[in-house]
Amino acid sequence: MKKFLACTMALGAFAFSGCGEKEDGKASYALVTTGVASFWDICKKGGEDAGKELGVDVEVLMPTSGDDQKSKLEDLLAKGVDGIAVAAIDPINQAGLFDEVAKNSILITMDTDAPTTKRQVYVGMDNYDAGWMCGELVKEAIPDGGEVVLFIGRLEQDNAKRRRQGVIDCLLGREKDASRYDAPGQPQIGTEYTVLATLTDQ
Repeated sequence: MKKFLACTMALGAFAFSGCGEKEDGKASYALVTTGVASFWDICKKGGEDAGKELGVDVEVLMPTSGDDQKSKLEDLLAKGVDGIAVAAIDPINQAGLFDEVAKNSILITMDTDAPTTKRQVYVGMDNYDAGWMCGELVKEAIPDGGEVVLFIGRLEQDNAKRRRQGVIDCLLGREKDASRYDAPGQPQIGTEYTVLATLTDQ
């Protein structure tokens, strides 16, 4: 449901951006995800439904890698779409490309932000707090403590880093600090919980 709402909100933000219409009377927008996954199917549905409601063309693209996402964004620029909502796979290394998109179209980030770029707005949750809430659920599931392994999509994605850190900080009983980052590779050991490793599903 959150993915559905985020994608619908992203298209809603485009509606207030003041884009002109194309010759066929319809503005065109694209949603570019971080990959192919069932939860992005929900985003696709939200985007398509919002497109029908707003009377605009919506294309949803699901790249399989950072290089594929770059290629898809370049293709969209060449097509001259009015706006692009993208979930950044690698926000630091993609910053130049995102700024190029923002110069030629409306750029909105969703789910995974690219805060150093010229994007207009980020539509999504506070990922550190989301991770903290997951940590609370782990505590409910194994209240006596134990060893935990975390699974995330990609290590380089900002949203995954922040969610992961939120879980770790919660389980280790730390004060909240969204700027903290424990690099993967070493167990994170607390008095009750140990985060043994972080694995990816890619």
